[in-house]
Amino acid sequence: MPSASELQPGDTVLVTDGPFAQFTGPVCAVDRERQRVQLIVQIFGDDTRIDIPLDTVERAPNA
Repeated sequence: MPSASELQPGDTVLVTDGPFAQFTGPVCAVDRERQRVQLIVQIFGDDTRIDIPLDTVERAPNA
């Protein structure tokens, strides 16, 4: 599991838990204070920005 200091905007992550599990996308922002990450995922073909807990993402394979 990456820490907030390890993830940077542009890194590709895989969501491991919650309603967006198995989605991948690039990081837009990391909120170190709240331990949350914003990323873009494709839902029904549209780019959607989501804000989820940092502990529900991991660096995507091959990223």
